[in-house]
Amino acid sequence: MTKRESAIGYAFLLPALLLAAIFYIYPFLHSLAGSFLLMDYSGSVKGFRGLGNYLMLFRDPGFHRAIWNTLRFIAIFVPLNTIAVLLAATLTKRRKGIIKIVDYIFFAPIAFSLAGSSLIFSHLFGRSTSLFGALLSDRTWAIFVLALLGLFLDFGIDYLLLSTALRSVDREEIEAAMLDGAASARIYFQIELPEIANMLITVILLALKDALLIVAPILILTEGGPFRSTETIMFYYYTEAFRSSNRAIGNTLSTLLVLFSYLISLIYMGRRRKR
Repeated sequence: MTKRESAIGYAFLLPALLLAAIFYIYPFLHSLAGSFLLMDYSGSVKGFRGLGNYLMLFRDPGFHRAIWNTLRFIAIFVPLNTIAVLLAATLTKRRKGIIKIVDYIFFAPIAFSLAGSSLIFSHLFGRSTSLFGALLSDRTWAIFVLALLGLFLDFGIDYLLLSTALRSVDREEIEAAMLDGAASARIYFQIELPEIANMLITVILLALKDALLIVAPILILTEGGPFRSTETIMFYYYTEAFRSSNRAIGNTLSTLLVLFSYLISLIYMGRRRKR
C-alpha cells in the first residue's frame, strides 16, 4: 500500500483505537497500578504494598472457594455447551424444509438479555415446592441449574457460528469421498470436523470466557448460595470490590483476570498461526 492508503486505513481505525484506550487500556493500567498500592475504602492511596495484595488474595479462603466453584462450573458448562451446540449444528446442517424453522428456534436465545433470561429462570426455579426450585436450593445441584441457564444464554450465538461453519464445508470434498465409498460417519469425522476445528475452538474459548465471567445469573438466582456453593470468581470480585469496597482486592483480581484472558488469547492466536 502507498503511504496515503496506509494513512486512510489508520484514520478509520483511530476511533476504535481511542475507544479501546479509554475503556480498556486505561482501566487496566489503573487497576494494575492499584494492585501494588495500599488503599483505604474511599480509594485514597496510603502507600506502596508491592505484592502484599496478591499474597492476601491467595491466602483468602473465600478466593479458594471461588476458584473451586468456578472450576466446577467450567467442567460442567463448557463440555455441555460444546456437545449440545455441535449436535444441534450437525443435525441441522442441511437447511431444508422444517430445518429453517428449527434455525429460528435455535437462534431465539440471542434476542434475550442476560438479566431477562435470569429473571425468567428465577420464576421457574424460585418455588421451593417445584423440582427445579429444590435443585436450585441444593448445594450440589445448584451449579447444574446455572450451567443449564448458561447453555440457554450461549446457545444462539454458538449455534450460529458452528452451523455456518458446517454449511461452508466444501461440498466437492464430501461428494468425492462419497464416490469413493466413504461412510457418512467417516466423512463427518475426517472431513467436516477438521474443516471446522478453528470455529469449534472459538466456541469452546467463548464458553470458557463466559464461564469465567458469569455473575448476573448468580446475583439474580442464588446470590452465591446455597452455602456459598455458587460463589464464582466474578461473584467474589463483585462482593469484594463493590459490596465491601475493598479496592485493593478488586484491582488485584481484575488484573489477574485480564492477564489470564490475554494468555488464552495468545494460545488461541498461536494455534491459528500454526494451522
